[in-house]
Amino acid sequence: MSFILQIVLALLILSWLSIYLAEKRNIFRIWITPVKQRLNEFYFGFVLMGTLSLLTQLLFTLIHGTNWTISDELTISKFLYSSAYDFSSVVFEELLFRGVLLYLLIAYLNEHKAIAISAIAFGIYHWFTYGIWGNLLGMTLVIITTGFMGYVFAKAYSKTNSVMLPIGLHIGWNWINNSVFSNGPNGNVFLLPNQTFAMEGYIGLFSFLWFLIIPATVLFLLNMNVLGAFRSKI
Repeated sequence: MSFILQIVLALLILSWLSIYLAEKRNIFRIWITPVKQRLNEFYFGFVLMGTLSLLTQLLFTLIHGTNWTISDELTISKFLYSSAYDFSSVVFEELLFRGVLLYLLIAYLNEHKAIAISAIAFGIYHWFTYGIWGNLLGMTLVIITTGFMGYVFAKAYSKTNSVMLPIGLHIGWNWINNSVFSNGPNGNVFLLPNQTFAMEGYIGLFSFLWFLIIPATVLFLLNMNVLGAFRSKI
């Protein structure tokens, strides 16, 4: 994880420096102020995607008849390490795909092209992180699902002019999925299933469709300005 933190730090410095040199503006001031509003955006995204991630786990638990138990390997340090890894990896990806790159694309192209480029790049990136390069079907499914999610994250950036909402959305999903339900790169963390199932046949098709419904739901809520309503009540 120390390597990821070093990359995150480098991206933060590069983000500030590139925008300052190009426009004499402090990109961090844009992203994190007003502080209360930006924290509300993060909280909204975290709760929304965390809830959708939890519902996803419960849905597939019911479909498969899975039972969950607390991992015998669970320790406070392991859970905190996994949580920190989730957070740092999300910040890395958001700075890479929704940070300065998207900011400049929106400024010098237009919003629609910028969001599309960011989404496609995010989908292609997951070909390599998922290790499916060369698997045509897998690559197609992944670029559709993760590309759509990347589109939603980029849309969230565009609507708020900040990385805080995309980070909240992204970490909400990853933390529940990885650290709580042990589906991430850190292995057994908190909860463990008593059985696993291959995502194939009708279950595979349903899973693919479900992972399109998730970003579609978030996009619908963003377009309905649910975030604005949430802000007004905080």
